[in-house]
Amino acid sequence: MEKKKVILTLCKSFPVTHSKAGEATDFEKKLKDKSKIHTIRYNAKNVWDGRYKDIVSGKKYLSIREWTGRPYNSEQKEIAQLPKIGLQHVTMTYSSEDAYPEIWIDNKKVSIHEVAKNDGLSVEDFVEWFFGSSKENVFEGVVIHFTKYRY
Repeated sequence: MEKKKVILTLCKSFPVTHSKAGEATDFEKKLKDKSKIHTIRYNAKNVWDGRYKDIVSGKKYLSIREWTGRPYNSEQKEIAQLPKIGLQHVTMTYSSEDAYPEIWIDNKKVSIHEVAKNDGLSVEDFVEWFFGSSKENVFEGVVIHFTKYRY
């Protein structure tokens, strides 16, 4: 029986809400050279917990893709297939009193410098990607690991 796929799409360029809008993220290259070892996603209704279980059990695999043009208005190109992934829960908080957002992964405080680097972004780009110009935010989601690395 052929395994089903779980699709995860990476942005080829920075989103329109980012100051680097339209510039290349180089995520495909960073994924291949292992300088991007995870992605962070919102986890509405714990959808990624279910997908993770399906992948770990061997029922499905992760198909990592990139938009060929404008997101949601262009074809997707598969750039990797992963039979195994890791999953950790992340909470990021950012208040006007913080120089940088604070990050907890599986309830353990982790350096934003390490998380941003492993996500393939500079700290500044990471903060803008997740928080934009707002300094009063909480982000809850998951870290989807492409390697055996865990925080």
